[in-house]
Amino acid sequence: MRKPLIVGALALALIAPARAADVDWKMYGTASIDGGVVCFYEGNGVVAPASSTLRVWTKCLLQKDLDSIDFESEIGKKIVDSGAQKVTKGYIPPIALVEDMDYDQAIGVIQYEETANLSNIQPHARFFYELNCSERMMRRLSTYVSGKGRSRTGRLAGGEGLQGSRYQWR
Repeated sequence: MRKPLIVGALALALIAPARAADVDWKMYGTASIDGGVVCFYEGNGVVAPASSTLRVWTKCLLQKDLDSIDFESEIGKKIVDSGAQKVTKGYIPPIALVEDMDYDQAIGVIQYEETANLSNIQPHARFFYELNCSERMMRRLSTYVSGKGRSRTGRLAGGEGLQGSRYQWR
């Protein structure tokens, strides 16, 4: 009885770090809804189904959840260590290439990105977008939003209903 439990625990221990390493959430913005959210896109999951089209998953985490991480906890120490490794390797968050920010702000972005990568904070919202670069258009293919004890989901199937979900880039 103990042997299967030990094997199962070992398998979980090996899978969990691999799962965390499979994602690379990059901060792309904030919004002042529900006390503030910070939004990320999944850098490793960007897919190009056509030459000028990209598909990408995004998620928005509540600011208060990101700010409540205890950096003395085990996960907090992992976040700090991972962020420090990125800084020493010269990592620059993509948002810093389009937004003016100083060194301290960039460190804060890296902290948020690593928190999104490594913590188990539940997203306030998740979206799956398709970006048409040549037409400068985007559409939302999937939506999940939670709040006030409820959640809403939606999905486009086979391109139906696209007129209501297309947005012109500004």
